[in-house]
Amino acid sequence: MIVTDVRGSKAGPLTAASQRPDPVPVPGQRSRVVGLGRRADTRLPDPRHAERLRLHERFLGRVVDYLCADAGVDQFVDWGCAVPGTVARVRERRPDAAVVHVAPHGTAGVLPAADTAVLSGDGADPATLLHRLRTCGLVDLDRPLAVLLTRPPAADTPPTWIGDLHSLMRGGGFLCLTSTAPHAAVRDALAPFRPVEPGVADIAWWPYPDEDVSAPGSGVRGGLGRAAARTGRPGPWR
Repeated sequence: MIVTDVRGSKAGPLTAASQRPDPVPVPGQRSRVVGLGRRADTRLPDPRHAERLRLHERFLGRVVDYLCADAGVDQFVDWGCAVPGTVARVRERRPDAAVVHVAPHGTAGVLPAADTAVLSGDGADPATLLHRLRTCGLVDLDRPLAVLLTRPPAADTPPTWIGDLHSLMRGGGFLCLTSTAPHAAVRDALAPFRPVEPGVADIAWWPYPDEDVSAPGSGVRGGLGRAAARTGRPGPWR
């Protein structure tokens, strides 16, 4: 299995294999051949974006480690995760884990592992995706389930359908949520789930609370919430 290195390749920018020069214009003729050399994008990757991915990757690594080792979860839903390699982290900790990748509209470029089932969004709304998750048979909703709802770090508001997701998880489980919304908004969005200490904190230092760290944060807040089982089959973390 190939794990994408979020730090990027150390190789230089790709160039045309043939190294042919751009076509020479002929007076009076309009060439139908477009030279690629002049259109090459020589912009360097934004180091701030790479740093945000690195912090997000480390945050998810800590969350996955807790869910696999301490909470005993062996079912994961990777809901449009912004960080490549998350599924590999799950497999490393729990090789027998079931993982489903939900690809909402706008996250098609985030490729899951080859051995991961995919529920494509195709522009569907969250209610439709939740219905597909309920009926797909890829996860057992009567057993503890962990949902990683960690969208790309962008100015946004938390989803309004988290209550519906909570209702779907009859066997209980966990929700990992990230957002650039204010702390109170993220905390309120996570409310259907019981927050796991320290509640909502900047992803740069979670699971330490914000007030315990003086270093600058990432501006992205994250939290982990827990849902109790309603099927009479409690999970090992209760």
